[in-house]
Amino acid sequence: MVAAWGGYVFIINLIPLYTLFLIIIGRTDTKIFIAYTVFYILGTLLSMQIPFVMFHAIKSSEHMLSHGVFILLQAYMFVQFIKTNLEEHLFKRLFYFCMFGIATLFFMAFLVLSFKGHIYFSSRSLTLLDPTFAKKFIPIVASVSEHQPTTW
Repeated sequence: MVAAWGGYVFIINLIPLYTLFLIIIGRTDTKIFIAYTVFYILGTLLSMQIPFVMFHAIKSSEHMLSHGVFILLQAYMFVQFIKTNLEEHLFKRLFYFCMFGIATLFFMAFLVLSFKGHIYFSSRSLTLLDPTFAKKFIPIVASVSEHQPTTW
């Protein structure tokens, strides 16, 4: 799909979104863990083989959902493993301490990588957030009829 269509990101982000939904409602098990981990690793490596995509599969904001869900799923399954092997009161204390530390670390890393230019928001993402972005800065994209707002 990556080789055939530039809009593959919109379809390919549905799988991480569904996996995130499964994590939220507590329906994640080892089968989901194995399936998503294999999908993420192989999908990212294979999409990087397409000359147009290459390292954009790692750096662009369009792929951040899949990266975030992958990290979250790894952490979730690790926490479940620790939970089964640790007493409840020790687990709660360790869990809250680690969650605060990890959230702070990821926020700081995101800020540093964004300011250094290693993580960026593509024009497609900016157009999703601001529909007038393409009209102002990318006239070729704005001229395509499927990018125009629909009539009521």
